[in-house]
Amino acid sequence: MSGGSKTYRERGYYFENYYPSLAAWAADTQKRLYSWGFNTRGGWSDPTRDMTLPLVPEIDLGRNARLHWFDPFAPDALAATVAKAKVLTAPYKDHPGLIGYFTDNEVGWWNAPLFRWYLGNEWAIYSKRVLWRMLHDHYQGRWDRLLVDFVPGPDIHSFEDLKKGRASLKLRPGGQGIHMIQRFTAACARRYYQLVHDALRQVAPHALVMGDRLPLYYNQDAVLAARGLVDVLSTNYNVDTPDGWVAPYYFDGLARLIDAPVLISEFFFAANENRSGNVNNGHLMHVATQAERAVGAAAAVRHFAAFPNVAGVHWFQYSDEPTGGRSDGEDFNMGLVDIHNQPYEGLVRALRQANAMVPVIHAASAHKTPPLPAELSIPAAAQAVRTNDTSLADWPDKAGTRLPWFTVPAPHVPFGDVHLAWRPEGLALFHLAQNYVDLNMLAYDGPYPLSEAYQLHIELTVGAETRHYMVCLVPRPHPVYPKRFEIDPKLYAVGPDGTYTLVDDQSLVQGLDKPLPHIALELFLPAKLLGADKLAAGQKVGLRLWATMFYREMTMTLGPSHQGQAPKLTAILTADAGTGKAEREDASGGRGE
Repeated sequence: MSGGSKTYRERGYYFENYYPSLAAWAADTQKRLYSWGFNTRGGWSDPTRDMTLPLVPEIDLGRNARLHWFDPFAPDALAATVAKAKVLTAPYKDHPGLIGYFTDNEVGWWNAPLFRWYLGNEWAIYSKRVLWRMLHDHYQGRWDRLLVDFVPGPDIHSFEDLKKGRASLKLRPGGQGIHMIQRFTAACARRYYQLVHDALRQVAPHALVMGDRLPLYYNQDAVLAARGLVDVLSTNYNVDTPDGWVAPYYFDGLARLIDAPVLISEFFFAANENRSGNVNNGHLMHVATQAERAVGAAAAVRHFAAFPNVAGVHWFQYSDEPTGGRSDGEDFNMGLVDIHNQPYEGLVRALRQANAMVPVIHAASAHKTPPLPAELSIPAAAQAVRTNDTSLADWPDKAGTRLPWFTVPAPHVPFGDVHLAWRPEGLALFHLAQNYVDLNMLAYDGPYPLSEAYQLHIELTVGAETRHYMVCLVPRPHPVYPKRFEIDPKLYAVGPDGTYTLVDDQSLVQGLDKPLPHIALELFLPAKLLGADKLAAGQKVGLRLWATMFYREMTMTLGPSHQGQAPKLTAILTADAGTGKAEREDASGGRGE
């Protein structure tokens, strides 16, 4: 905010265009922010001491200490981290508003890239030696056992060969190598969190360690590795739907993975209708009008407040991005004010009202899932569900249609939510989840093996008929960028013998505009595909439902699994276009509006 070229002054927000001094800007901006219900400065905010708003700087400690993609297990890593921490925290020494430090931003715990990078390094790199030892010990020095899970690269025929530079391993279809990769991810994350924690405790013992601002997604093993090493877990977040819905699995899962308060270190809403000329050129949350923006952003704040582990929310950002985009090309209407210093009155009014409600909502919040009932209730859909609109706007009752009883083996947690509703003409479903995947990590020839793709299964017994369907997220090469992939949802019928048959009508399933690692899909199963002419209130159905990540990394089942299999449950189609009793009790803990 305090610098920029003449060109930037013309096309972006620049304080000297509107204020005679930084102090004048700080006084007016702080007055505005307090009046809109904000009480903290987030990452990259101006650290001026002319403001009394508390401050959380982002210092890129891991990047500057070369903990990522270099050699975090080197013997001198702690000394290097401490030295960098001294330099990076010096500008904030004795700052009266300092709360703590974000150690990095959206570095991400990308499992397979970390594995591939360190395995391909030279033997002199200590982190490669850690990985080699983990592989050797996991497979008990038996190369034949490693080959069950991995396909070696050229000239790699033994554990000794893995010591070479440019050594490589790819996942073997049907193997369990992804679990070995996750173990190494956890080790890298634990080392990182230990180093930045210890360094900050040495140089800034009174500042909170605020985490590394997870990138709109989290790796569960990395979060587990942060236990005891962060005072606050920070995560950036892209709201799930334009109406401000926040998928509960995300924050409920964090509450089970780590005993630390969560700060949403970045969230945003943009609108195509704006005064700065922003075009919103990407998948980040944007809607058509400022009125929709105000409604969605305020609803999101209320939803965030309903999670007891969420301690605060930082809006990104104070002003719109410059007309034509910032230096990396991102061009979004994210501001509370436009580039001309004029507030978006509808937005700030809605946020002021939502922020005023936060204490009451948060005081009533609870991670409270009712017991799995003997008979599930599937509510009627309030309106017809469309699978050709790339939107979930036709699901007005998201809280009431959610099935909160998914399980996975400890210490992991469910990685998504599934919502079900019915109409006389069929059953509707949507699924929001997360799964980072490196699609180049799999060794295969020909079509992509369905066994390694992301799968969502639903098995229904209607009357005497049992039908099993699977939505499979199949990667395919991008038509323009051959090294990239597109994710194409495909609907299959699954036979009693486990064979897959592509369903003729692929318009029944749609993927929403959320790139990996975000999973977002919608499905409609006509009654005729379930063996019935129509569905009716009071009808009982048998239900099995489960989802499996890419490479079979993890499976979550509706209800407790038995030897990895989803149980068969009984569900009744209720007449109410809303929640059943159990879901209403859950929503009263803070999930609804």
